[in-house]
Amino acid sequence: MRHRTVLLRGAVMLALSLAGCGRGTGSPPATFGPSSLSAPGGDILRNVGLSGVVYELTATGRVPIPKAYVYCEACSVETHMFNIADENGFYQFPGDVASGGGVWVTPGMPTEIYVGTSYNPNFKDPPGVTPSRRGEGYREVMIDGDTRFDIELVRR
Repeated sequence: MRHRTVLLRGAVMLALSLAGCGRGTGSPPATFGPSSLSAPGGDILRNVGLSGVVYELTATGRVPIPKAYVYCEACSVETHMFNIADENGFYQFPGDVASGGGVWVTPGMPTEIYVGTSYNPNFKDPPGVTPSRRGEGYREVMIDGDTRFDIELVRR
């Protein structure tokens, strides 16, 4: 399920339009193509996807966590994509830019995603997981091509 933030979309579009206004900033105009989009500041919308499984590690191995909430601010053309893991714990952010997918990547920098349990509140971050600077539930993942990123949670 996708929800779009109108305010952020407007800010992104304003930034992209100002980049091409010839204001003497030295910034190149935004470039649009069939599989890429770049913005001032170095972010590049890449034709890559992000997917994985949200799971709990038990004595018998990995057990999928259905209905885990996964959020990727940098995913999709318009950003701010939400996903609910299916019954097998699988989530996916498609990589096809032409269909509105893709991931905004800053070269050499990780992409933050959030995994929550709003639909399944019995889980939390496992001990020893180093969350991103944003706190519990956030993870950082390096994206350089289609990326699989599995996420472990533990019972509360």
